[in-house]
Amino acid sequence: MWPLGTDPVPRGAPNPYAPIEWEITERRSLAISDGGALAPMATALDARRSERTFAPIPEALLGALLWHVARTKESAPSPFGFQIEYRPSPSAGAIHPIHLVIQLADEDSWARYNPQEHSLDLLANGNRLLQPLLDYSGQVMPQGGGRLILFVAEPGKTAAKYQNPESLVWRDAGVLQSSIALVAAALGLNYCLLGITGNPWVAQLSNQGKLQGVGVAILGKKP
Repeated sequence: MWPLGTDPVPRGAPNPYAPIEWEITERRSLAISDGGALAPMATALDARRSERTFAPIPEALLGALLWHVARTKESAPSPFGFQIEYRPSPSAGAIHPIHLVIQLADEDSWARYNPQEHSLDLLANGNRLLQPLLDYSGQVMPQGGGRLILFVAEPGKTAAKYQNPESLVWRDAGVLQSSIALVAAALGLNYCLLGITGNPWVAQLSNQGKLQGVGVAILGKKP
């Protein structure tokens, strides 16, 4: 049961936090989107629905989706131990504690979306750590030619500013998941959230104990 009486409140003084240091093997830059592939908002809203069939998605469309949902547009210093950021999707305190970890096409590897560089940062040991999650998610819904997107929370970032930050982290995850759903519809892509969090496997992406899974989705083109 959700605990009562635990509304988040700003701390009287910040609790500085050192964000996770991701171990990566390669950085792949993504193309900048000019928005030309996006349908009008009214069309996207009418078209949006959870789909369950997926074809492979070209990297250009994946890059466009990430550009319009999650890139860093602006950043500023903060007393929290990291910069606050302004992205297309809102976040409590401009903190953005939710990372996107994406399955790469035709490769036994995973990448974290780097919003500052608009790149895919390939994760060391991602396949070894996440293969059990891949098998488990397939029992929930076959992904066909689609890619898994993992929503990975770093709650310590939100806790640097707020007491009782848990509900803010979950709300941030929901906002990002909804933003992806709408932009995917605007790009003519199929997208479906699964009813799993990704734990315990997502938490193992960091041996620093700083990560938690808060959602899994499948993204692909229409077959």
